Amino acid sequence: MNTLDSYDDLPYDSVPITDTHPDGLRAIARLFGVDAKPAHACRVLELGCAGGGNLIPMAFYLPGSRFVGIDLARHHVEEANALIGELGLDNVRVLHRSVTDDLSDLGEFDYIVAHGLYSWVPRAVQDRVLAVCGRQLSKDGIAYVSYNTLPGWHARAGLRDMLLAYCDKAARASARLAQAHALFDLLEPALRLQATAEAQGLLAEIGYLRRAPPSYVYHEYLEETNEPLWFTEFMARAQAAGLDYLADAVLSTMLPATLGEDAARELSGMDDRIRVEQLMDYARLRKFRRTLLVRRETAVRGAPDLDAFTGLACHADLASDEELDFASDAPQAFRLPAGGECRIAHPLAKAAAMVLAMRYPDSLGWYQLLAAASALVAEHGDERFIGEAAAFKTEWFSLAAYQAVRLSAEARGFGADPPERPEAHALARAQAKRGRVLASARHAAVDLDEYGARLVQEMDGTRDLDGLADWLLQALRAEGRPLPERGALRAACHRLLWTLARSGLLA
Repeated sequence: MNTLDSYDDLPYDSVPITDTHPDGLRAIARLFGVDAKPAHACRVLELGCAGGGNLIPMAFYLPGSRFVGIDLARHHVEEANALIGELGLDNVRVLHRSVTDDLSDLGEFDYIVAHGLYSWVPRAVQDRVLAVCGRQLSKDGIAYVSYNTLPGWHARAGLRDMLLAYCDKAARASARLAQAHALFDLLEPALRLQATAEAQGLLAEIGYLRRAPPSYVYHEYLEETNEPLWFTEFMARAQAAGLDYLADAVLSTMLPATLGEDAARELSGMDDRIRVEQLMDYARLRKFRRTLLVRRETAVRGAPDLDAFTGLACHADLASDEELDFASDAPQAFRLPAGGECRIAHPLAKAAAMVLAMRYPDSLGWYQLLAAASALVAEHGDERFIGEAAAFKTEWFSLAAYQAVRLSAEARGFGADPPERPEAHALARAQAKRGRVLASARHAAVDLDEYGARLVQEMDGTRDLDGLADWLLQALRAEGRPLPERGALRAACHRLLWTLARSGLLA
């Protein structure tokens, strides 16, 4: 069996990818009339699963489902299987196999995921990715395929071409990455002297790559293959493999109204979904897609069904620095967990955001959420807004489309208060030993600093908050590091505990 030298030399960062989780995919499918299998009782295949950072957390949190991953990099497979063995999981396998192998022995799957794979492999392998999806998706199954798209990737192609020409093709991946940064050092001072849009755009791209994980820089810009393509071209290939378009994993990209009234008016009369999506890619200069596919015979609605929307559940981790006004529909700012903000106007929507923030990581069904939001508005705002459920639904769907609010197919509770003697669950402790990124119960990446990762490893249920603070203080003293004031250290430990609790990382 062959292996991939560049991935063995510079393994790809393997982290949870929220958009690939079966619960969210099933929720989107229901909006378009497809009844996919529930996340707690399904079969999932991930093609190019790297070190299992996306697949294994799903298996840990969904013990009633079965998971299979394949990857051609031997280092990735060994890393994944070491974690599986440490956790004692019997519902997940990671195999050292290629997409070009005959995978029919693995059977059918309700969800097939290919993230960060399609654009970065030769055409023959791309065709096999779609062929596997076409042959091995179950009835009403969903395939998730991400890839670089045109026209947006044109802007990045120039820098990639420079790096490919400058870096030694015969060198190891780590050496070529060092050469890439040497080219950045050479280019930046000269680019800063130029006021052109091209120079400033290139500077911004280099700045982004300096902050990005090394594996991303290498595998996106220095691998031999990186083929962006038009959406219509991708869909022609998918249809030839017996697949059809379901939706995008980010619903907002499917809404013509987000391009303005004039563009929405032009697109509203078109019945060809593929053509409409391609025209919107032109307008957005789109450079990346997360396309959801189904078997060709699966009936799909042409637009999301807002009645089906009320049959779903939601969760959200929003926060506001403002005093919320439930008596006015004046927009107010809410901070998003990954940075940035959204603005929420309707009092019921503001109240719903507050309810979910207090209950996070739990998800609530539509009618349960509406009742809780209405009670808040009745107590602290203007009761006249309670009868405006339709306006609330419209704004709430927009928030879900932009992923400020996350959709779930089913309501689920986790329990968020940290116990007196906190115990990080097995997955959290195992991941903290290996790095600083943990997978939350909501399949999001939780980034820790060095001390946070070390504390998680020590959370075995034997220490309370003071005991954890004392342990860290002693560890810092033993290593000769600067000692913070104990009160500040205790407060930092307290914040960490609440972060872990709200991420579902405590047993």
